[in-house]
Amino acid sequence: MIDVDALTVRFRTKSGPFDAVRGASFQVRPGEAFGLVGESGSGKSTVLRALTGLVPIAGGRVAIGGRLVGAQAQRGAHGRALQREVQMVFQDPYGSLHPRFTVDQTLREPLAINGLDREDERIAAALREVGLGPAYRFRYPHQLSGGQRQRVAIARALLVEPRVLLLDEPTSALDVSVQAEILNLLRRLARERNLTIVLVSHNLAVIGFLCSRVAVMRNGEIVEEPGIEAVREQRVQHEYTRSLLLATAGYRRNAADAIGVDAAM
Repeated sequence: MIDVDALTVRFRTKSGPFDAVRGASFQVRPGEAFGLVGESGSGKSTVLRALTGLVPIAGGRVAIGGRLVGAQAQRGAHGRALQREVQMVFQDPYGSLHPRFTVDQTLREPLAINGLDREDERIAAALREVGLGPAYRFRYPHQLSGGQRQRVAIARALLVEPRVLLLDEPTSALDVSVQAEILNLLRRLARERNLTIVLVSHNLAVIGFLCSRVAVMRNGEIVEEPGIEAVREQRVQHEYTRSLLLATAGYRRNAADAIGVDAAM
């Protein structure tokens, strides 16, 4: 479904060109959940934006469902079909929603853009699917909790029935208890809709919950691509991946100490 071959993304800066991503390659099968993990600034989110065509591709090749993305892509109906098939959920659920749009207006917009009918029926069904009742339909973002806002963002992404869902740190801005709810929701939706998912996170525990494979990024490059079972058993090759595992274990221990429970739970 997703084929990324030697992807390079370059930005212009005052000090000269900067390669945010260098020679990244990976493939994702239909219906698979694939993770990109690494510290802030490693290039994970830039890869997602390249998959949607939001940033220019300086080198390499990106294809989704056999269609090329970026400057290589065809225009017209081809481009519109690709945009509908690939949807993204952003990190900040408040910043990704228009503050002066009600939930109804937010969900109605992608339907109008894509010329889809039965708007009221689709909106009501989308809200039910993400666990929000009709009472939320005419609320504004500031009247919703963080988890509710992220559910609206997920509903908006799924309204146009995409085949690929790109998730950019979808739970990092939420409380820990709400994170679990959103991750369970995403896993259920992926299974029911047979979605192909690319999940970006700095947290290997989050990646391990949803994904079957993971690519570890550092300084714009993919340094390792282990299976998720290898990650769980800490059978990884690169020193940087081992440091991420240690950091995740430390976070779990600190969180457990804070609430007085066993970290092995």
